[in-house]
Amino acid sequence: MSAPGTPHFNLPNLVFDNRTAHAASQFDMVDQFGEGFHVVVARMAYTLGPCGADGVATLQPFSLPAPLLTEDRHLNGDTEAGTVQESDFAPYKPHCDVIVNGAAHAPLGLAMEQFAVNLRLAAAGKAVIDKTLSVCGERVFRKKAVLKRLAQGCARAATLGLLRPNPWRLSTPEKFVQLPLHYAFAAGGQCRLDTRDGKQHESCDTNPLGRGFARHWYLEAQQLTTVLAPRICYPQQPYTSEQFWQGAAGKDLPPPAGLAPIGRGWLPRRTLAGSIREKVQWDQDEVPMLPEDFDFAYWNCAPADQQCTHLAGLEQFTLTNLCRHDHPSARADRIGNTVLRFTLPQQVLFLLLADAHDQLLVLRLKIDTVLIDTDAGTVELVWRALVPADAGQVAARLMHVSEPEQIARVALLEQAQEALAEDAHDE
Repeated sequence: MSAPGTPHFNLPNLVFDNRTAHAASQFDMVDQFGEGFHVVVARMAYTLGPCGADGVATLQPFSLPAPLLTEDRHLNGDTEAGTVQESDFAPYKPHCDVIVNGAAHAPLGLAMEQFAVNLRLAAAGKAVIDKTLSVCGERVFRKKAVLKRLAQGCARAATLGLLRPNPWRLSTPEKFVQLPLHYAFAAGGQCRLDTRDGKQHESCDTNPLGRGFARHWYLEAQQLTTVLAPRICYPQQPYTSEQFWQGAAGKDLPPPAGLAPIGRGWLPRRTLAGSIREKVQWDQDEVPMLPEDFDFAYWNCAPADQQCTHLAGLEQFTLTNLCRHDHPSARADRIGNTVLRFTLPQQVLFLLLADAHDQLLVLRLKIDTVLIDTDAGTVELVWRALVPADAGQVAARLMHVSEPEQIARVALLEQAQEALAEDAHDE
């Protein structure tokens, strides 16, 4: 016998028929309030083609369907090295993730100490994402010379310990040509120490993969004189030696800067998972529910400044210094920056839904993930739609149209649906 209050779910079946050339799947989910949904997800993939006379690269569809990802994909297959793509089987993303995997490349291929990279997304001529990062060559936090530190020690003694001068300085960046945009080069990291008395371990909650995170206890125990400094920062939040010293005392570091997915367990993302209820024993037919304060924004894996409203097509992307200067899909601007531009195709991916009385309904899928790999020269789109399980739909056929006349017909069907819904509401 079931325990009182134990939820039971018996979602009606939805027959799914994929009539497109793209990989697609249908699965069910139940939210934290017990409401069931049918979820349809599909993936499209393109290769970046040559840059045209207008400075815009073409998108050429893959010859074979790109498979849906059933699990997260990590850098070099190492689960501890950072996520490259997350599974496509997220139930719902309230925003669109724009992810860029690749490297920063110096303008004109010339080695330099520092330069900027930029990701810009425009819809209907207006920027919805405009993100700039500053990348630099190898640099370190280095302890100041002994005489300098002795002088600072005297100053500290004179103030009875109130003044604690910073004994560290930041070196000048070395010149470089290319830097992988991994979170291992951003602000963050961890301190790990094995002693006779046990282990001491502390990590940066916002990015345990990075560099520049070092507490006083760790610096003193290891007697370190150099510490690797972050090489990827926000221009408005450069990581200075003063911030390093304050971080050693326990203060927060600047937010990690990158274009790849944020880890599921990193702050602030993990707080969106809500209050997890721990239970020692579960009944045999008891279904664990999502926490009541679960936020579906948890499924958005892009940094917050790389999230936007769901996309539909015709949006324009501009990537600056995010591919080689001689990449066939890019060209140099008037000051030498490498600029890669492309526009998402105009198309509609939609469900043709039918209820038990053969009444039809059209529902568009929306793009909730854009995956750009500048090294591989690929752009992949993940589309998703939710159908309430109690809406009476029994069958769903996935359709894809790209001709203007076909898209116009879909729009007419949607307008007719809206008119019928308004009439029913008025009655």
